[in-house]
Amino acid sequence: MANIYLYIGEEKYLINHKIERIIKEIKVDEYNIFSYDMDEVNIKEAVRDASTPPFMCENKVVIIKNPKFLTNDKYDIAHDISSFMRYIENPMESTSFIINCSGLKLNEKSEVVKLLRKKAIISETKEISETEFYGWLRRQCDLEGIAIKDDALKLFYNMVGKNMINAKTEVDKLLAYVEAGGTITSKIVNDVVVREIQQDIFALSNSILDHDREKTINTYRDLIAVDNDVNRLFNLVSRTIRDTLLVNLMLEEGAKQNDIATKMGVSPNRAYYLIKNAKTIDIESAKEYIIKLGNLDYKIKSGQVDAKTGFEFFLFQL
Repeated sequence: MANIYLYIGEEKYLINHKIERIIKEIKVDEYNIFSYDMDEVNIKEAVRDASTPPFMCENKVVIIKNPKFLTNDKYDIAHDISSFMRYIENPMESTSFIINCSGLKLNEKSEVVKLLRKKAIISETKEISETEFYGWLRRQCDLEGIAIKDDALKLFYNMVGKNMINAKTEVDKLLAYVEAGGTITSKIVNDVVVREIQQDIFALSNSILDHDREKTINTYRDLIAVDNDVNRLFNLVSRTIRDTLLVNLMLEEGAKQNDIATKMGVSPNRAYYLIKNAKTIDIESAKEYIIKLGNLDYKIKSGQVDAKTGFEFFLFQL
């Protein structure tokens, strides 16, 4: 087995699956698997662990996730990059060091990334295509002896999207709902599956801020196609753009994830996604659209325009 593995790409579910598979191949017991979140601890802690022999076993696995020091993203911990680079040059023979970079874009100009490109076994996982998603879903059903109709397959995809972690959660609900030998229909999908709308709202809001008219209209039509209420979409988009701007301003003032979660009255997980989204937006565009959406909200509530007409006019005029 190799000593250093680097997993990159956007599809977190598939990357996690690959990591689980390589751990099984290494044949290491649970007492010799150690995981570190680089948002919480210094890389030197993982390096120190990786440099020690395994406990009553031939092999050890050390996994790090969220290594933002390999990107251009901001991070709060002063990571000991030098010790990490020394380890990469001379890794412990009995340790398999796994670097989970799912969802991160590497800074190819950094010395540590250049070194990893030379020394690590690299696995890149690309976003799954719609056709591949259909194949994956059918295989999940086949394993349980359950059939799924074509229209139900497409509806599930439209409701859940390409986020495989969400998709796995929802397909497990479906398989638990339908007995072996049964068939999943569109009605069952509508009854059981919860649409992960917030991801779509982020996508819609960001396309508005990017002035991407085509993507905005396509995303909006996809949301309407599965019976989302226009008033709800309008309110969610307005709130998301407002919250994203507020988070951006708080980040500029030095606020951390827990601070933002407390001030916004949201969970730390929700705060994480707000922060991630806030780092990508154009602040001036956000300010401009908050004013426009505020004016539209007034016109809707005062009866000057109905929500559907007003919101669609706003989107189509980007």
